[in-house]
Amino acid sequence: MDSETSENREEPDTYPHVADAANGERGKALHAALEREEALKTIINNSPAVVFLWKNEEKWPAEFVSENVGNFGYTVEDFISGRVLYGDIIHPDDLGKVEEELEKRIRSGAPDFNMEYRIITKAGDLRWVNERTFIQRNPEGEVTHFQGVVLDITERKRSEEKLEKVLKIQKLLKTIINNSPAVVFLWRDENYWPAAFVSENVIQFGYTVDDFLSQKILYGKIIHPDDLKKVEEELERHIQKGEVSFNSEYRIFTKAGDLRWVNERTFIQREGDGNVTGFQGIVLDITPRKKVEEALRKSLEMQKLLKTIINKSSAVAFLWKTVENWPVEFVSENVMQFGYTVEDFTSGRILYGDIIHKEDINSVSENLAHSIREGCDSFEMEYRIFTADGNIRWVEERTYIKRNKEGIPVHFQGIIVDVTERKEAQEMLEIQRELGMYLSNTWNLQTMLSRILDACLKIKEIDAGGIYLKDELLDQINLVAHRGLSSEFVKSVSAYRADSPEAKQVWTEKPIYKLDFFAEEMADLLRKEKITTVAVIPMKHRGEIIGSLNFASHTVDTIPQNVRDFLESVALQVVTHIAPIRIEADLL
Repeated sequence: MDSETSENREEPDTYPHVADAANGERGKALHAALEREEALKTIINNSPAVVFLWKNEEKWPAEFVSENVGNFGYTVEDFISGRVLYGDIIHPDDLGKVEEELEKRIRSGAPDFNMEYRIITKAGDLRWVNERTFIQRNPEGEVTHFQGVVLDITERKRSEEKLEKVLKIQKLLKTIINNSPAVVFLWRDENYWPAAFVSENVIQFGYTVDDFLSQKILYGKIIHPDDLKKVEEELERHIQKGEVSFNSEYRIFTKAGDLRWVNERTFIQREGDGNVTGFQGIVLDITPRKKVEEALRKSLEMQKLLKTIINKSSAVAFLWKTVENWPVEFVSENVMQFGYTVEDFTSGRILYGDIIHKEDINSVSENLAHSIREGCDSFEMEYRIFTADGNIRWVEERTYIKRNKEGIPVHFQGIIVDVTERKEAQEMLEIQRELGMYLSNTWNLQTMLSRILDACLKIKEIDAGGIYLKDELLDQINLVAHRGLSSEFVKSVSAYRADSPEAKQVWTEKPIYKLDFFAEEMADLLRKEKITTVAVIPMKHRGEIIGSLNFASHTVDTIPQNVRDFLESVALQVVTHIAPIRIEADLL
């Protein structure tokens, strides 16, 4: 026993160099391991990935957490002490989904778990995180722990949300465009303008998108040959002047060979040095409008009314909510043509229903409701709106009714087009038609003159008027009918000798529309009458002036061109009725 004990006691001394070597190797290994551990710890704590070791218990208490949990405002002690459970910091709306998904992975025997959800920082802020976890099991397969990393992905989520919004707006714009009559093009600055992009609604002309993008069809080739040179010259003129936009009306051929009138409104793209690279534009079918203009031209024949009846309307795109007065979620920037900004509508300061004329809004609401009840996918109507400065404009609305899966309308996507000039032209044409029918059925001069004044005063820009006729026997001109003038004024201008200076001011060879045409005495009378503008149109019969139509306004400063053309047309129309009766009256 003693000898064995002695041997045992002496054994370390027998091989001291071996023991020292062993202790040295273990020390080095331990030191190296500690250094690696410290380096790994430093790397983790300086990375955005927070390392956790959670127990498989309710709300996952933490046994270990890396120090960079401070990124979320917490300390290691918060979790290790149990004051904060990991489940407590998961957003309540996400906690159930996290529990459900983790349980599903455990039941399926999966080795890991990966999920994105929101957590609440110690300061109360919300952060999006990505958790990637290894599910730790004992030999019996029971889950004991979860080893994982939690990575802050808030910035990525924000970027994704911004991208999603941009894509949503792009999709919305594409839907609005493709459900509108305005065909969008992107042309290259090459011969016959090959298309780099065209919206799907080009099908309204019979073509497909591929027809143009494949260059089987060049845009210039579908323009009518009689119009192509004019379009090329006008576009080149705009380019040479350095202008940024181009607007033209011309004819194109549909794929079926039919002719359609279109209005093209184009933005000229340039590089920094001013060189043209392409053209962005819309092509709007204006054939119905052109037919109205043609009918008007034929009906007025000798008149110049048509040159002023040119609709320069552009389509304003809207996305309306399906609630009272139709709040606007989106409106294109060209709503400025009515004096409003995009912000006026999208901020909710102005509801679309607010700008509809009060005499029209009920019929708009009822017709829209009827279209919805009938299950229609679209709605079309003409009505009046107020511009930002209080003027009234007629618009044509063409709207797509967007429904959900249950068939309930959720949005209205549409365009409004300014058709005021067309409506005014139709109104003037109807006034002339009714006047012509009446004049053809009366031979009473005074009644005829009264009807002429009544017809012309239906035009909103005119609120006063008179008719002069020449009295051959007395060699003078007489004011034989009048409306909207004071008795004092009428007395002052009721009769003039035919050769007097005063007569020459109301007895002109050409129409007069300016107050400064008149001499001081007449101008002073007009000022006292508070007349702001005038229209003096001679009536000629067989080369001789037999009278004049004189109109005035107390509200506008200038007679618009389309009203001037209307009055000149009326003068040509009525003189053929007045002259025979005047001659007969002179003979009697």
